[in-house]
Amino acid sequence: MREMLKSDDFLSFSMRVAKRAAGRSVYLRTEAPHFQFKFNGEWYVFCMLPKNASSSIRSIIQAARVYEGFHPVESLMKHHLVRNKSEIDRAKHLMVFVRPPVDRVVSAYQNKFIQLKNGATGKKILDDCRATTGTDCDDINFHDFVFDYLNICFKGGAYVSAKRDPHIYTQKQQLLPIKYDTVNTVRNFDTVIERIGLGQLLSSRENVTSGKVDIPEAHKISAGELHKHYLSTGQTPSSNSLLPPYLKQKIDSLYF
Repeated sequence: MREMLKSDDFLSFSMRVAKRAAGRSVYLRTEAPHFQFKFNGEWYVFCMLPKNASSSIRSIIQAARVYEGFHPVESLMKHHLVRNKSEIDRAKHLMVFVRPPVDRVVSAYQNKFIQLKNGATGKKILDDCRATTGTDCDDINFHDFVFDYLNICFKGGAYVSAKRDPHIYTQKQQLLPIKYDTVNTVRNFDTVIERIGLGQLLSSRENVTSGKVDIPEAHKISAGELHKHYLSTGQTPSSNSLLPPYLKQKIDSLYF
């Protein structure tokens, strides 16, 4: 059974129709890329939300390419991006994996501010945070990230502005207005992949935010200091270290 998780309002619908009429892609500004691949004669589509098993999805698509006799590719965007409705309609499974917002926020901070795993295009969140708060990112602690950055990004509304970084968008605003038949949590990713017949494409994967340990009062320690600790020990603060109850409540209040 396919489930519609998001629908267009009149403005979004009009913009989407205009884009299609102009021969452009199916996406509006905050919507996450959806990637397609063929395996054993069937097409599959993943919605790739940042911090939601995106590395695992990439690994599966690359494994499917090898299985089908193709070489791995550097750019999924170039070779596997869903670009039109017919590519959505032909898919055997349309999949999206969701995660508690507080976990996504903590993971983004660990990954982008502490580990500085930003790649060629990942500096946007650092630049945006610096411009929004007026504080260098090395000096931002997790408390400041939530209250001085995230809080402003929402501006009291239900969604984050399109000009912000996708890592802090709500999950709903990144979906397409299509009916997904496979909706589950990141925690159940491997189980779901096995159930739909893609288990042989799974491989051992290491999360880039592994090595998490309890660091007392980590939410008060600057990202720069935590980065130095990470470089010398390979450790990042655990969720419990970064999330006293008041910060968890604040994040929940923004995203729900």
